[in-house]
Amino acid sequence: MDYTTELEYSWESIKKVNQKAVFIGITGTDGKSTTTSLIGHILKFADPLTFVGGNIGVPLAQAAETLNYYVVEVSSFQIFWSKTFTPEISVLTNLAPDHLNWHKDLNDYYQTKANLLLRTLKSGGVTVINEDAVNLLNLKDYQASERIITFSKNMIEGNYIKYKDKKIQVNNKMFELDIFKEDILASAVTTLNLGISEKVIEEAINSFKPLKYRLELIKSKNGVNYYNDSKATNVHSAYNAYKSFRGMRYIAILSGIPKNEDLTPLIEELKTYAKAVMVFGEMEKEVKKYPLNSKFIFKNNLEEVFLYLSEICEVGDNVVFSPAGASFDKYKNYEERGEHFNSLVEKS
Repeated sequence: MDYTTELEYSWESIKKVNQKAVFIGITGTDGKSTTTSLIGHILKFADPLTFVGGNIGVPLAQAAETLNYYVVEVSSFQIFWSKTFTPEISVLTNLAPDHLNWHKDLNDYYQTKANLLLRTLKSGGVTVINEDAVNLLNLKDYQASERIITFSKNMIEGNYIKYKDKKIQVNNKMFELDIFKEDILASAVTTLNLGISEKVIEEAINSFKPLKYRLELIKSKNGVNYYNDSKATNVHSAYNAYKSFRGMRYIAILSGIPKNEDLTPLIEELKTYAKAVMVFGEMEKEVKKYPLNSKFIFKNNLEEVFLYLSEICEVGDNVVFSPAGASFDKYKNYEERGEHFNSLVEKS
């Protein structure tokens, strides 16, 4: 008996009756959900007959078969277990070690991501790839292809994105944190290559609200800012989040189940720039494997973390909850973990 994924089965069903449908598949280590949502948001401005879903939460099986665009987030697991799923456009947001507790090794993880891009290229489609990730992928047969389109931060000038002869103005607030820049760039390049006008893309980006638990400012209370980044379930995502607070006084919170990643860059970042680092859950065992300084404080749960925060927080501090681990040691998912953090902010 052959097995497939819900995503692949639904894609095949839609393509049988709607061959002109354009599928955009978004994968990568971080930023998949935001990029999927933003591309979908832009396309809906241009064409209401657009579906947004996949691994982001709404299964493709729930989509109507008569739409023009299908924007789907695709996980490495969905790519691994699919044999034929081939979007017309594949987008790779970035690459960094992740899911190494499941994939055989780092090469296996990267190659799984590359397989989606290769299917698109072999079928005559277009790939949009973060320039930093190109050399990590085995795409040698297509390296010179004009259908490989790259994006990079050198496309940003002030609050403008410049790509070829196109120019898009972006609200300054959207560029305040590095963690969102790749998502905006990937979305702008993808939709420009679909023929969407600069004006539509500009309006859509500037009206977009970032997803919950992605470095979200929850509240400013008693002079302290509380940021919820519960979606940061790997080292790469958490490192980028904390890096964006350099030059500001912040307290970091780590937790969750590690994914067999090297924590060295994250630990060194926090040792150098954080005011304090609170750690709870399964992450404690992993963090204690590394050389630490007195900034690292270990607690049993998030309630204990907040009790300690009430003692050390000062006006001007930023409390940043970017865990760097999966939530399943203490929570059902990262959303439940994020909700718990928000509730404790309200009570503090």
